[in-house]
Amino acid sequence: MPATHATPVKTAGHAGDGLASMRTHATPVKTAGHAGDGLASMRTHATPVKTAGHAGDGMATMQTPSAPVKTSSSGYNPLELSSSLAGSLSSQGSDDAVPVSQPETDYWLPWHVDSNFVTILHKEMYASESTGEFISEPPGSGLMFMNEVGETTMLDCSDPNTMLLQMGAFAQIYTGGKLKACRHAVLNPVKPGVARFNYCNFWYVPWDTLCTAPEGMEATAVNQGWNAMMDESYLNITMKQSFTAFRQFMVSPEARVQFSDSQRFKELSAILPIVRKQGDAGAPTMPNIQVDLLTDVRCPFSFISQMNLQNAIQNLGLQDNVVVRYHPVFLNPNVPKEGESLDDYLWREFGYTKEYAHSEDYPLRRYGREAGVEMNPHRRVVNTFDAFCLIEAAQEEGVQHELVQTLSRWYFEEAKDISDVAVLRAAALHVGLDAERALQRSSELQGTVQERYEEFSAMLGEVPHFLLREQASGNGLELGGLRSVEAWEQVLQQVMERGQFMGMTIDGPHGQKVRVDRANPFTPVSHALPAQHGWTPTAWPYQEEDFSRMDERPDDLMYSEPRLAEHLDLSSLQTLTETYEAIFQACPDGFSVLDLCSSWNSHYPNMDRASKVAVHGLNAVELEMNEVATERHIQDLNLDQKLPWADNSFDVATLALSIQYLTKPREVFAELQRVLKPGGMAVVAFSHRSFIEKAVRLWASEPDDGEGHAHVVCRYFQHGPENGWEKIKTMDVSPRHGDPVWIVTAVKPM
Repeated sequence: MPATHATPVKTAGHAGDGLASMRTHATPVKTAGHAGDGLASMRTHATPVKTAGHAGDGMATMQTPSAPVKTSSSGYNPLELSSSLAGSLSSQGSDDAVPVSQPETDYWLPWHVDSNFVTILHKEMYASESTGEFISEPPGSGLMFMNEVGETTMLDCSDPNTMLLQMGAFAQIYTGGKLKACRHAVLNPVKPGVARFNYCNFWYVPWDTLCTAPEGMEATAVNQGWNAMMDESYLNITMKQSFTAFRQFMVSPEARVQFSDSQRFKELSAILPIVRKQGDAGAPTMPNIQVDLLTDVRCPFSFISQMNLQNAIQNLGLQDNVVVRYHPVFLNPNVPKEGESLDDYLWREFGYTKEYAHSEDYPLRRYGREAGVEMNPHRRVVNTFDAFCLIEAAQEEGVQHELVQTLSRWYFEEAKDISDVAVLRAAALHVGLDAERALQRSSELQGTVQERYEEFSAMLGEVPHFLLREQASGNGLELGGLRSVEAWEQVLQQVMERGQFMGMTIDGPHGQKVRVDRANPFTPVSHALPAQHGWTPTAWPYQEEDFSRMDERPDDLMYSEPRLAEHLDLSSLQTLTETYEAIFQACPDGFSVLDLCSSWNSHYPNMDRASKVAVHGLNAVELEMNEVATERHIQDLNLDQKLPWADNSFDVATLALSIQYLTKPREVFAELQRVLKPGGMAVVAFSHRSFIEKAVRLWASEPDDGEGHAHVVCRYFQHGPENGWEKIKTMDVSPRHGDPVWIVTAVKPM
């Protein structure tokens, strides 16, 4: 059994992985991207929305699917309301009570190793879900097993009645490592409507049985690294403790970060792109968080929740690490220009008397006071369209947050009419804007605000709605309603935890460390080399025929005309550029770069600090158009591998999206090593695209196998020349939406 409470697991769904995730239940479940329940205002508009209790300024509860959260032993859910808020609300009656929902949980087991002692696996069977009739086993299905260096193989047995005896992972520790635990997964390429089931028997021991190794064999009984089956954390714990640890891990952010995003989280993330900050090459001291708030500026729950969020940010010392943006989702876009008395509105909609709404017992006044806001009962229900147009204009000047806070304070505490142009002008001046120019710009943005409202309105039925994401990774949470300061602290910590599961620090040029924020450390490509625990083939593992091609005609025929096209989508190319930028920032001023197999675009960032950028390729027109180049060289590496530069010429060498075409990779990599300075760095980037007729057979036979191709590039480094490279790393920097971008780096010994 892997150390699932401490180490990551191999994820599924990536190109070339071929190993499906295994769900532990068969019924479809709703993917959860929300967290907890809260108080919300229900919008009133023409399209049907989920009834949440009350509307406008009244109280409402929002019931949303909940992501798994860590619950304390007391049963307190940190994402729920504080006890004071919940108690106040529940005292108002059943309509306003906050239901405590159980989180909808789907447990994902990408790789599964039983900690029981003995398992007998019988044959699998398949049946139609509609008729119940048995059907034949789909081609390519079955059990896959992984050994200690990460290699996988499918179980192949000619006898359909064979029973497989599998020793559980605890047996590895009990035998001091004489028996090795093995991960297994299920390849299940069945179409919808086909059910898979198998028969198996499990033998366990009592819950209080300790997992102890024979005396003196503790070291051999455990494994280390990502692919560890049983690490030292499983020594001297009980069977029950191991199962508890396993369950806790499977609902943790580490295990769920790639599975927990709801469809709405993905849709909102696509509509609201992250504004990324440019950092230095070192690892950041604190993740940066972007909060997108979809709300109406007159929503009281939104303002109180914002105040609690700001207090939580202050408490955690994140003032310089959180940016908040605001987007319009109007409670009622049809409020007349003159507005309406709040007293009349509450009496008509909810039957609240003026005396009750103005009393100290009115819940919103208590909630506001706890957040540091004195809710003025004399305010009017107003149309906030013009206010949001000004808020949109303020975003362009970088003072949106200040303007929202000003308008909110004036409205909720001073009962000012924030639909009045004089009030809007004064608010613009208050935050340092040129008032007349800001009002003119807000008028120009009316169409934009209307379009944004219509887009968000179709997705949301209640406000406020928060989308929180860690800026480097894009991981985060979406949630709604009113939350206490304590609940917001827990939310922010969860978002920061999710951000920690992105980014890798690798060995860079000349002994420097390079932080790549976009790298995902948990994908098969990123684990390709670590999973082998330092193992390398002792000899060059490939044959001459592995480098044959479907089209063996001279390459200069294919590249005789310039190809001024991009070979990946823009988001993927941007991640490549950001990776180069992180590496180049670790180089000294005046550094030199070689771009091997280049074209009209090297995808480099600003190169003002570089003294030399040599680009190398097959087409003169393409190379001449390369704007970062300081020198150019035309050469067919499949005919002549000798590079024209002297020994120790470059600090960094890159080879992007062309590794699959090299027919003499060992010789090319030996030359690459020669022209790099001691401590220089080589960066090889590749994806799943290629001109298949020109790709070598070794590559073209598995065009989508990112993990397998990462191993191939590692072999090129390991044997070109022998012992000529060190600090080899495999890394996945693929964007969340776009073509994969996989990278292998290595350093020339000092």
